[in-house]
Order: sequence, then structure tokens, then C-alpha cells
Amino acid sequence: MRRGIGADNVICAMDFSLGRVHRLARQREIDRLFREGIKLEGKLFSFRVLRKEDPTPRLLVVVGKRVGKAVVRNRVKRGVREGFRQNKELFRYLDVAVLARPETARLRPGEIAREWVREFQEVYDGAGNTPHARGL
Repeated sequence: MRRGIGADNVICAMDFSLGRVHRLARQREIDRLFREGIKLEGKLFSFRVLRKEDPTPRLLVVVGKRVGKAVVRNRVKRGVREGFRQNKELFRYLDVAVLARPETARLRPGEIAREWVREFQEVYDGAGNTPHARGL
């Protein structure tokens, strides 16, 4: 993380970290996301998205055994986290759950990071409008 001097003596120029504050871990928060969040479907991923007051984006990655063995599932999770880490500004004020489909096992880690962010942008335009609601 790069720091520069600002009005409050220390400001963050760019933050590419992925710390605990960016992870959804509490069961009641996860339950709320799945209960109240909007469901978006893509070709490789399914998403649950919940708008919130806090600008800190949070992520939950779900990769089931249907995707593959542990090595493959961990590779998919790493790819999703990397895409989130590099594009956190797209997810401000959002809690996002990313559910991987079995087809993601064929992608390389760099492709996973690019594809899930691209797919998320296709199905969610920031105003909460899915392509179906926009008439696409």
C-alpha cells in the first residue's frame, strides 16, 4: 500500500490489499446476504449482491466439490480473490458472494480473475439493474 501526506497527515493512494475487513465471515452476515441480496446468474459464476452503507467491499467465495478436487477448488478461489483485490473500486458499498460453476475448473488463474469480474460487470451495472431488467 502506498501512502502520501494529506489533510489528515496520512492517506492511502491505492490499496491493493485483501485483509479481513474485505471478507464476509460471520454467519449472520452471510445469511443476510443470501436472504436479502439480489441473485445474478452468469455463464461461469452465480452472484449474490447486497448494497450497504459502508464503502468497504466484502467478498465471499463459494466453490463446491462439483468444481473439482481441492487443488482445483483452491485455484478457483485464489483467482476470484485476485480479481476482487485488483478491482475493489468496482465493489464499493457492496457485499458480494461469488459461487463458481464446474466450468470454471478449465480456466487458468489469470483467466478466472478476468472472467469473473467481466461477468459480474455484465450482469450488474451498479444501479442494481440486471440485463433482463434493462431489456437486454
